[in-house]
Amino acid sequence: MSKIYASMGAAMLLGTFVCADTLSESAASERANTSGGIIENKRVLPKSVVKAVFSKDLQSTTNITWQGKDTILHSGDIAKSMLQIPGFSMTRKGGGGSEVIFRSSAASRLPIFLNSGVLNGACGGRMDTTTTYIFPENYNSITFLKGPQDVRYGALISGGLLFERDILRLEKGSFNADASAMYGSFHRFDMNVNALAGGKYGSLQAIVSHYESADYRAGDNAIVHSAYNRESASIIGTLTPTSSTAIEFDIDVGRGWASYADRAMDARTFDRISYNLALQQHINDTFDRLDVRLWHNAIDHIMDNFSHRPPKAMPNGNLYNMSNPKRTNTGGRVEGRFYFGESVELYVGSNYNHDAHEIRMGGGGALQDANNVLSQKYNPNFTFTNLGFFTQGQYHSQSNFGIAFGARYDYLTTERKQRGTMQSAAEDKNNLASAFVRYEHYLDKSTFYVGVGTAQRGADFWEVNKTGGMALKPETNVQLDIGLTYQDNVFKGKISTYASHIANYIVLDYTQTNVAAFNTNAMLMGGEIEAEAIAWEVLHFYSSLAYTYGMNLSSQQGLQSHSPLPQVAPLQAQVSSFYESGNWLLRLDVIANAAQHRYALNYGNVIGRDYGNSKGFALLNLYGGYKSKYFMLLAGVDNLTNTLYAYHLSKNGIDIGALNIIPTQRIYEPGRSIWAKIRVYF
Repeated sequence: MSKIYASMGAAMLLGTFVCADTLSESAASERANTSGGIIENKRVLPKSVVKAVFSKDLQSTTNITWQGKDTILHSGDIAKSMLQIPGFSMTRKGGGGSEVIFRSSAASRLPIFLNSGVLNGACGGRMDTTTTYIFPENYNSITFLKGPQDVRYGALISGGLLFERDILRLEKGSFNADASAMYGSFHRFDMNVNALAGGKYGSLQAIVSHYESADYRAGDNAIVHSAYNRESASIIGTLTPTSSTAIEFDIDVGRGWASYADRAMDARTFDRISYNLALQQHINDTFDRLDVRLWHNAIDHIMDNFSHRPPKAMPNGNLYNMSNPKRTNTGGRVEGRFYFGESVELYVGSNYNHDAHEIRMGGGGALQDANNVLSQKYNPNFTFTNLGFFTQGQYHSQSNFGIAFGARYDYLTTERKQRGTMQSAAEDKNNLASAFVRYEHYLDKSTFYVGVGTAQRGADFWEVNKTGGMALKPETNVQLDIGLTYQDNVFKGKISTYASHIANYIVLDYTQTNVAAFNTNAMLMGGEIEAEAIAWEVLHFYSSLAYTYGMNLSSQQGLQSHSPLPQVAPLQAQVSSFYESGNWLLRLDVIANAAQHRYALNYGNVIGRDYGNSKGFALLNLYGGYKSKYFMLLAGVDNLTNTLYAYHLSKNGIDIGALNIIPTQRIYEPGRSIWAKIRVYF
């Protein structure tokens, strides 16, 4: 399989974890197309496609792709795993399902796509983020799309995460299996089993996953209310009747529960069911591929204040509450890929999504009153419909420069329903536009790029649900990106910088009894620096820095002009050294966050709010292991020094007196954690 350098050794979390720049699919005749990472059969393409080979893929300077078998990281929380990539940060709420943040932007500013489709959490307080329902090893690739330098999947303010299954095509009859298990501190247990059988004309694959953990303890040995249990099963069937046609049908089901340290309720149930249908058809040399995707993702989420903690005590008895939101996303995407000679690659397509939210809730009295909620009728709440059209492409001069470009239009309708009916109480319609252009210049060992992009997004469910939410204007980000990469045999380096102006930036005011949403103007700027040096071909030294500076530009709702923008992560740094030779790996990471003194007290976004200054910290992670053709064994210690620390963007820890859990300004991260993982594949 082709190897292309992208984000340096920072992403080599495990011996099998490889971070590589997005591969040009025009060169895909040599690309291993796997699902779940359990088979190395090469993709078979019509010979007419192979001649359209680009010497460079222009998206590789901004996008990063992980192969599916390499995404089984030693953190079951996707957000925690992403911290190894400069620019990413997280907001912790409990043991899993943390918020993924890039350049201090998250939620709808950093959308997550599953097989090109949309799956959104249902809780109005984002208890169930999209990552709560995702088992990363169930997908064969994960791509980070850096915004606004991509428009194929949606309007990307800061970027997007794409979890995807390529349609598997086998060359001959095969049976493969891949099983892994991890056990760690705090009774953490992760398990994944993946089996595939098929041949030239189709295949059937089954994947079963299980994650669980008890409450963890922070560096001061205090218990953090954070236990969870998550399970999923996936069935993936493919038909490949000809070398030009491929069809896939997937069913994913999931169920789980979780305890949360940042709120008065816990997740009693996470239910998910998803159906996906994909069709890929090669037409001719020019119209290379027609790609059709259909999806239906449904979430049923129950939360209460008595399943995982004692109910709230009141003078007249205990107070029992329950809430049961439900959300469905149904839609489709059609895309054509075209090649014009060997210089132009072009994508043209359209997507549609219908997003319906409904809820039933009650309680406030006896236990039976709360449980009766589950026999009530759901009340429609909000409906979002989005119709988008896009084109994206690249021109390569076959010499020393290339140009990437794209444009997108979205028509978004937001409806707030009258309680108990399907009638509209309020409606908002928005015409949204996104576009970018990027120039790249290639030298012998380096690439320089400069890009300008704009992206617009309408207010999301969590924003329109707040006071003043239906009056919000769409955000408009205009951003300049400049970067440089360098690579030779012993040194790799990468610099990415940006400056962003966001008109009508949406902020939440938590100083109000009822949280209010309002528009302001904002500036974000910063970047990431990475470097890796290699000695004796087996010893690697890696370092990185990432920083975002945010400023509010308008005086609105008590937030003063030229004051700090809320919810901005501090300076982040990492220094690593690792030995990798043959089948052996040993790695030491030093990860540090500076103190953050820039904040806007009690202002924030749909994820959280600023609580004031945060302290800096540094911690050590150590791990290593052995990998052979059919076997892998890894073990490690996270937070080796048992440091007591919390991220600036963490939520606050609430008082759960009945469990002897005291309130904290931020939720502290796990203390010293020991883990071991075994994987067998054939």
